[in-house]
Amino acid sequence: MKIISVVLLAASLCACGVTRQAREVKYSGFLGDYSILQPGPDGGAKLVYQNPEANIGSYKDIWLVPVTIWSGEGSQMNELSAEDKKLVADRLYSVVHARLAKDYTMVETAGPSTMRIAIAITSAESSYPVLDTVSTIIPIGLGVSTLKAIATGRPAFVGEASVELRATDAANGTLLFEAVDSRVGTKNPTQFWNEWEDVDAAFSYWADRLGYKLCTERGATGCVAP
Repeated sequence: MKIISVVLLAASLCACGVTRQAREVKYSGFLGDYSILQPGPDGGAKLVYQNPEANIGSYKDIWLVPVTIWSGEGSQMNELSAEDKKLVADRLYSVVHARLAKDYTMVETAGPSTMRIAIAITSAESSYPVLDTVSTIIPIGLGVSTLKAIATGRPAFVGEASVELRATDAANGTLLFEAVDSRVGTKNPTQFWNEWEDVDAAFSYWADRLGYKLCTERGATGCVAP
């Protein structure tokens, strides 16, 4: 079975899955211009761009907009119900929101010191993915500890997930940084839920990696890489 691709960013909140970076990533169109991307650092996203003139460490607030899912014809994501796809988008949103809230004030409007972060879960199985699902704004992490609530009768991700992420200045739209990454499970799952644990672990890794990147940009001490 083929995989789902996603765009962004670590020690798992659920300590049950371990993932590694995939060998390649595919583009969804979410970021638009991919020509500026370069290979990422060890432990970071597969492809990244960072505005050399941006002072990323100066931001005090973060506006995390709802996570979107992009899927196209032939995508395994299409086999999930609308409710289950919403659960996947909500899960990634809640994990990232919870991690960033440890260090930032989380807001829902633009401000002078606000970074706007947009993340998309994208399908690599079609050449023309389209916007399909949008997560809720209210974090639901406390209510959904993993993706085990998915109701489909068989796994959809097969232990792999990918994301695309864009961070901009919320006030003026200046691009700060972008990332594209894909992660796969490091084990051979024998049970249905194990494959969703891989996806959940990937979501947690990206959240922690993003938190670590922003920690180092602030010049803070005690930054721990996932």
